[in-house]
Amino acid sequence: MQCYCGSAKEFSLCCLPLISGQAKAEHCEQLMRSRYSAYCHRNIHYLHQTYHPSKQATNSLASLAVFADSSHFVKLTILSSEQTATEGYINFSVRYIQQSTLYEFTERSRFVYDKAWYYIDGILDDKAPVKIGRNELCPCGSAKKLKHCVVHRLSGN
Repeated sequence: MQCYCGSAKEFSLCCLPLISGQAKAEHCEQLMRSRYSAYCHRNIHYLHQTYHPSKQATNSLASLAVFADSSHFVKLTILSSEQTATEGYINFSVRYIQQSTLYEFTERSRFVYDKAWYYIDGILDDKAPVKIGRNELCPCGSAKKLKHCVVHRLSGN
């Protein structure tokens, strides 16, 4: 299966080795992509571990789980990426569905390197949510109506 992050690589060769702890991110974009895939896969522990240690206390496992469990992630788009040896910035957009509503935001994320890459913070720009009718095409690209899209029924969204 293709990776959730949109890289066109197989999940088992792209983000899974990072999420499972078999590999470490070599650059901040790789970490960002793996964090998106972890949200899709609902791997809350990986998301928590890849927050910078100074941010872990304010981003609890419970709060991460609530968001991941209530969302079906549809698309990640990397807009730009830049990094030095110790800091990196990724501009990206994410689309996700919660209770038949499509949400989209862009973020400029900041990453720091301290023996490994960590997400530290970001600046969000939310777009207005869009209600999706049950008879409208699902925004995931399945070409099915939302009410028939198995992916969203299985995820509860």
